[in-house]
Amino acid sequence: MLQVESKLELFEDVVYKRRLTDLQKRKEAWEQEKNSLLERKEKQLNEEKDNIVRRRADLARVMGNEKIAKAKENERVLELKKINELKKDFIEAIRARAVEYTHTPQYGEDLAMRVEESLNELKPGEYRFHMVAADMDRFFDEFKAMAEEKGIVLHGETLEDARIGGHTISD
Repeated sequence: MLQVESKLELFEDVVYKRRLTDLQKRKEAWEQEKNSLLERKEKQLNEEKDNIVRRRADLARVMGNEKIAKAKENERVLELKKINELKKDFIEAIRARAVEYTHTPQYGEDLAMRVEESLNELKPGEYRFHMVAADMDRFFDEFKAMAEEKGIVLHGETLEDARIGGHTISD
């Protein structure tokens, strides 16, 4: 029996321990392969995460730039609207002052002087004389008499209401 036991012991030492060692080596190889695979996957996931973060950051930057550009464009549009509004107000103020001026005695004197200068440039004959309706009522008879002294016949015609004042002469 001792021989059987010693054979069993020998079997255990030779075969079982060899198998156990082989299994242990395979287990270590699998562990290394598993760890290597985990490292590669972790590296790949980190790269994907970095790419996603980079793309999101780029997208956020682009969207931020678009919002900034849109805000600047809106600001420019509002600025242009305000400028146009101010221009309109300025033009209306000038127009109102010009209309006020047409009711002053100075306007009548200036207009008479300009009409006289125009009549001095003309040869005797017949001409059409254009003025706004309010000026036609106030000044035409005086200008007609001034023209007749120079041998010029004026036919009065009314300018459209969009005009503030002044005169035109045409043949």
